[in-house]
Order: sequence, then C-alpha cells, then structure tokens
Amino acid sequence: MGSIKPLPDAVRSTVRSATILFDLTRVVEELIFNSLDAAASKVSVFLSVGSSYVKVVDDGSGISRDGLVLLGERYVTSKLNHLSDLDAASSSFGFRGEALASISDVALVEIVTKAYGRPNGYRKVIKGSKCLYLGIDDDRKDTGTTVVVRDLFYNQPVRKKQMQSSLKKVLQSVKKCVFRIALVHPMVYFNLIDIESEDELLSVHPSSSPLPLLMSGLGIEDCACLQKLNASDGSLKLSGYISGPCDDFTSKAFQYVCIH
Repeated sequence: MGSIKPLPDAVRSTVRSATILFDLTRVVEELIFNSLDAAASKVSVFLSVGSSYVKVVDDGSGISRDGLVLLGERYVTSKLNHLSDLDAASSSFGFRGEALASISDVALVEIVTKAYGRPNGYRKVIKGSKCLYLGIDDDRKDTGTTVVVRDLFYNQPVRKKQMQSSLKKVLQSVKKCVFRIALVHPMVYFNLIDIESEDELLSVHPSSSPLPLLMSGLGIEDCACLQKLNASDGSLKLSGYISGPCDDFTSKAFQYVCIH
C-alpha cells in the first residue's frame, strides 16, 4: 500500500470523495478492504450490534505517524494520486472515497497502529473528520492496525434503531459479507466474533484454493459436482467453480461473482 497523501486539487474536483455508509455491513466491508490493501494475512472482526460497536484487527503493514496525521481527513488516500490511476490495473480495491472520514461522520473512530520497522505504535481518535487525539500508544506490539468504531449512527437515530431492532439479520448480513470476501482471498485468515453472545460466527483458515470454504459454507458434500474454471484471453482472466446443469443448485443465493 502506498503512502497516505492529500489528493491534488485537479483530482478532488473530478472524483467522488464520499463513501455512503448505509448499514453496519458496509462499514465492516470497507474496513476489511483497507486491511487487505495493507497486505494483511489475518483479519479479525468483532461485532456488538446492540452496542453499535465494530472492531477490525489486522496484521497488515500498519500506518506511519505521518500517514496517521492525515488519516480521516477529506481528500486523503493511499490508493490514488492521479486520474489515470482510476483506470490502471491495481491490486488494491481502488478509490471509492475516504471510508474512515465517512465513518467518522456517523461514529467515533479509534485507530491503533504500528508500522513495520517502527519502534512505536500510535493511536488516533477522530469524529466528524476531526482529530480528537493523536499520540504514541504501545499497546500494540506487533505490526498491523486495529480500527474501533463506537456508537455507530449516533446522529442518525432512525438508521440506528433499525439496525438494533434486527440483530440476527445484521449479523447474518455481515457473515455473508465476510464469507464473500474470503472466497476470493483464500490465503487470508478471517474470523468473525459476535461479542454479545461470544459466538464465533465464521472462521476461515488459509488455503491455496477457495474450494474448502465453498464446500463448507454452502453445505456441498461432494466436490465432484463442481467444475473448475480457469481461462484467460489476454488481460482478461476467469477463474472459479460452477455447478453442472443437472446438479441440484436451484437458488441464486449460491451465486457469487467477483469482478476486479
């Protein structure tokens, strides 16, 4: 992941700069994407829907102090410097707006991070894209980043009430989101914990193939019913698994498509 920098003025006026966060699942998704862009090999998600609380812990590259100073401000990103970067092939999830700045508009956000090769870790607290605290924090001994989101949707009472009135539905939505991301990142360890019940909702161990997760997650007992896809045509590549026309998969709920 590149260094965190303000966008040039010419780019600011052209690209959309805000991420729309309409539910807790989107918040979790954006935080996981940041972890993966930081080359994390382990991502843990902790949820308390009733308390409007989310914590995502990764072992990625971490954030330097200079980057942390800028983090959470508008028009600041590590994923885009020029307009041409929008069309360039990239291993990142691309620029879709400053997620942490958008999250801080509807919650209190705390970031604890330690960059690779740096002696100290740092902590930053932001709300409404404004820094409330920034300083050394040595609670984190290993390289990586922890992002804690508290009191999500505190200023959107209708959305918060809707979220807290459908706990099981929200947990299931987040579980499906993490499962979907894990399918296309089989080499990364993921786990999802419901803090209130202390249940581990999902645990995905690294594998060279998404097939084990596909079978366990969808209840497939015989891998022979799946046909492996692996085709390419120039810069276009297609890979994955598909069931045969006679197999008993009648629901579109089992269809997962990732376009990068």
